[in-house]
Amino acid sequence: MAYIGRGLDRGNYLKLDDISSQFDGIKTTFNLTTGGQPFFPGSAFSLLVSISGVIQEPETAYQINSSELVFTGPPGLGEPFFAVAMSQPINIQTPSDGTISSSKIAAGAVTTAKIADGAVTPHKLSADAKGVGIQSGGVSIAGAGVTQLNFIGLGNTFAYNATTKTVDINIVGGGGGGGAIGGITTASGIGTEVLIGINTDPVGSGGSEGILQTRGSIAISEGALLTDQNINTDVFIPAGKNGLVIGTVTVGVGITIDIAPGSTLVVV
Repeated sequence: MAYIGRGLDRGNYLKLDDISSQFDGIKTTFNLTTGGQPFFPGSAFSLLVSISGVIQEPETAYQINSSELVFTGPPGLGEPFFAVAMSQPINIQTPSDGTISSSKIAAGAVTTAKIADGAVTPHKLSADAKGVGIQSGGVSIAGAGVTQLNFIGLGNTFAYNATTKTVDINIVGGGGGGGAIGGITTASGIGTEVLIGINTDPVGSGGSEGILQTRGSIAISEGALLTDQNINTDVFIPAGKNGLVIGTVTVGVGITIDIAPGSTLVVV
């Protein structure tokens, strides 16, 4: 028939070792064991004790003293006995390394905070667990919660080293590209709004260039503008622009300097 009554308490129910072989009709105190090891009940009410099929009343028919079962009156010689410890804590113990599969881990259980404080360490994860270590010049870069790297721009190359399981990344700068928006921006000085700026070919026209646009060699040292004395590539000064050549300049054979109508070239 179905179970009737208050629901059973949660926990582990443990049957204790049989002590009926010690019953002699005189002895009232017996050691409780489970698997041959001493067992310490929390109280008399945590045990279900039966002698000859009769359930004994806790604290009246028996009491508990540490790991001893003390009967009020001695059990008869050879009377059948059993005892069950109720609602014992379930000991899950520590799982062995590599024994927890991904399906046994609840979604969101492994958090960034737990990884950061060392609660979840790499050797506690299975061999299939994945992670990304980021380095710059061989030096590890700390960063929590990084799950994806997104490299923007053309010309980036990636090389995988199967021996070290390392991906070497070569990022090409954006100075010579052809996009509408890009370039290099730093806190200390170089910034363009388009990919035409330094060492670009061809030199732009209209309002396409940034603050500084060069093609070839030019330098500013201690307030002095330094330029080449030899022009070995064709020069075109677009409409609406003025050109400046400083000092004696040698123009290479077959090289042309083309000046758009309305523009000016000044040699000083």
